[in-house]
Amino acid sequence: MQHKILIVDDSDNIRFAFKAAFAAEYAVFTAAEGLGAIELIKTERPDLVFLDIDMPGISGVETLKLIKATGIPTIIWMLTGVEDLTVVMQTLTMGATGYITKPFDVDNLRRVVLNAVADLEVGKPPSDKPWTVKRKEAEPELPGV
Repeated sequence: MQHKILIVDDSDNIRFAFKAAFAAEYAVFTAAEGLGAIELIKTERPDLVFLDIDMPGISGVETLKLIKATGIPTIIWMLTGVEDLTVVMQTLTMGATGYITKPFDVDNLRRVVLNAVADLEVGKPPSDKPWTVKRKEAEPELPGV
């Protein structure tokens, strides 16, 4: 069975990057806003959702509430460009599995997806410990190189 991933972000570049990174191995769906995401969740029932916190219209926090209200089981990772610990903790207590800060590293995203898929395939629920993937840091320059 091919697993399904939904990316919800108002940035075309973010949606494109996710799709490019995962479309060869997974069924990838995208939404630019929360209400479109809810409709896709109802029709496609994705296994894994990456959900931006700061979006026009309804926020990622409100979208998370609506996703949880559907009762459709899915693993949700929050995406954020601004690390606001209050909002991050709110989403984790609402049922998000973890959060990823932007800009992100594709290799870190791959690990998140592979771990989530591995858990799904053995019937294991997502970890009850929240996970964080910090933004990609610039590599330090080495003197004389």
